[in-house]
Amino acid sequence: MLRSFLRSFQHPAGFASLAAMALFIAVLAWWAWIFHAPAPPAPSRPAPPAEIDATAGATLFGAQPDRGQHDAVQLLGILAFDPRHAAAVVSVGGEPAQVVRLNGSVADSTTLSEVRPHSIMIERNGIQHEIMLPAALNPSAFVH
Repeated sequence: MLRSFLRSFQHPAGFASLAAMALFIAVLAWWAWIFHAPAPPAPSRPAPPAEIDATAGATLFGAQPDRGQHDAVQLLGILAFDPRHAAAVVSVGGEPAQVVRLNGSVADSTTLSEVRPHSIMIERNGIQHEIMLPAALNPSAFVH
């Protein structure tokens, strides 16, 4: 029996069949090892990027850096009948609300330059800032 098994290797077709069967078993064993191996650990999250300091860029073209004074302006409402006759209800620094017309003075050296449907643009020393209208939790009226 061993001789008949060894005689099959004398023919090229028998040797090729045995080599193909050995290759098939090796590939099957490799895939079984891959599928049963433990999962690699999840990669850790990268650190959040550092915030960019834009104060140096504010003086790039000669403008004075903004010291956060536009944050003191709070938008409470918008009155816009047409683009030329618009106004905004604002509060500056926690003071009582006031109505400011388009191109009117909001505070010292700050003007209302543009009124949009849900925000205003104020201009201070040539730098424009957009202030959004806060979302109403329970609106009592809505006119568009």
